[in-house]
Amino acid sequence: MTFSSRIQVSADAHGKPDYTAPAGGIAVGTMWVAMISGMYFALESQLLHNHHNVALAVVSAATVLTTFAVFFTARAVFRRFGAHWWHLILATVVLCCAGAAAPKAAAYVFPDQMERYHRELGGPGQCLHATPYGSDREFPKSSQVTYDNRAPGRMTVTPLDKTYPPLVLDHAVRGGLHALTPADAKARQILESYGC
Repeated sequence: MTFSSRIQVSADAHGKPDYTAPAGGIAVGTMWVAMISGMYFALESQLLHNHHNVALAVVSAATVLTTFAVFFTARAVFRRFGAHWWHLILATVVLCCAGAAAPKAAAYVFPDQMERYHRELGGPGQCLHATPYGSDREFPKSSQVTYDNRAPGRMTVTPLDKTYPPLVLDHAVRGGLHALTPADAKARQILESYGC
């Protein structure tokens, strides 16, 4: 047996090769990867914490739909072109890579508060980068970030240079979809003064 050899399968009721088994193997691998990836996304988006039943329903539905789509697609492709061992090896490698990338992909799509601040306002190329409110990770800290427990979703960026007022932002939640916004008129004025 070589990687390029065709997979021997039994015939179906019509006398044609039945590729249910190899397509099913790929579908089972897909099911596990889709379920684990979906749970990572539900966890990073906070959907699992805030709406447990909804998260499980969404992950389950996505897993089932993805699994069946891959099964029927693989079976159709195998019926048309035949199944070789390299197809299964390639599918296994792709599924392993997708599963390994899921945690980082979920964290990228649903970043924490500091990463969101870095991307939206304080990081390189952003309006607050070269200011006392910047969040450049390669240079010494120019500001301190705190969170208000009395007002969930509120962050305060306080420059170490006390001549600059604190910048208070709303929507600073892990996994949030809303952009960070000024929490008050003073914060709006600060952002406007730097062209944000």
